[in-house]
Amino acid sequence: MSTPACLCPIRWRHLYAMIDGIRYEVGPSPVDTATSLLFRAWCAGCGTEYTHPFRLSATRHRAA
Repeated sequence: MSTPACLCPIRWRHLYAMIDGIRYEVGPSPVDTATSLLFRAWCAGCGTEYTHPFRLSATRHRAA
């Protein structure tokens, strides 16, 4: 099974996760987090699913 690749010029630059209908900015994480175990993340540029661990961004604001 192959992992989908981000098609953006700078891969995985802007990621988001939908949590209870709200879109949150997330970023890559070296290890799984509770958020990455429960939810999926997506590239905001091309829409490809991010299949690696991630965490909520430090600012925890909604993505634009």
